[in-house]
Amino acid sequence: MADKVLVDTSAWIDFFRKVDPGRHELVTILLREGHATGTGIVALELFRGAKTTKELKLVSELFENIEMVYQTPTTYSAAGRMGYELARKGYTLSTVDILIAQIVIENDLSLLTLDQHFAIIAEHFPLKLIT
Repeated sequence: MADKVLVDTSAWIDFFRKVDPGRHELVTILLREGHATGTGIVALELFRGAKTTKELKLVSELFENIEMVYQTPTTYSAAGRMGYELARKGYTLSTVDILIAQIVIENDLSLLTLDQHFAIIAEHFPLKLIT
């Protein structure tokens, strides 16, 4: 596992709902040791999906307390080229997933996710996954 791990939206939801005890413990360790990172698009997805004021507060506190990673001036063009290459190979993936993958690659992170679309990206690009 890389030193820093971007926790994807699917993994945060799993963590908050305590669906899988092992994964919950992994995220707890990542948080405790300062290895969990976030990014804007993941925060957006979690804020947008909050069902209550309590959930909004929880998401807000989370992103105030973890390291954030950001896109660079070339992130969007690189992600666009990634999407182009994947489409030429027969894969049409969401723009958000491609953007997250590019941010992870650029920041030399690993990605903790439950989303199988990232496995497709990892087959063709240097995306390190924790599944």
